[in-house]
Amino acid sequence: MSESVLRLVLDQNFPQPLLRDVGEWIPPEVEIVHLGNLDDRLRTVSDRELFIALHQLGYDGLITSNWKMLNIPMEVAAIIATKAVVIAMRSMGHDPIRAAGALLLELPGLVERIRPNRANVFLLHYERRRPEDAWEYLKRIADRESLSPQGLLDRVRVTSEELANPIL
Repeated sequence: MSESVLRLVLDQNFPQPLLRDVGEWIPPEVEIVHLGNLDDRLRTVSDRELFIALHQLGYDGLITSNWKMLNIPMEVAAIIATKAVVIAMRSMGHDPIRAAGALLLELPGLVERIRPNRANVFLLHYERRRPEDAWEYLKRIADRESLSPQGLLDRVRVTSEELANPIL
């Protein structure tokens, strides 16, 4: 890392406008620059050459939605040789909100988690969750209070009058 600031580059497919809009909340120890703002020639090089070029330019690594590069020995060899930090998004398709959200969740404390003098890969994977039935939460609360779920519901039930009376 360069002087306690982690300098990362967003690949060309990453949602730069979303990150720019939330820039004030990016930890100060992380600097993020878009690939297109460095040198247009970087858009046409192989991933292997990209890691070497970023290393030569003094950057610590890459934020990318191209997680499949981690399955290609030529690219992984360049990541290892340059001791790059790679933050790769997996299974987020081309959904910029999901990708930006996953990155923003990962950034706090990232610098402290970097293992020095080696390549660091953070493979971010987010599965959409199925909804849970709120009744299951009530059952857990009832269990903690040694009550039956129905007994607890009877005690805290929202009445028809409450539903009918305007709150606002």
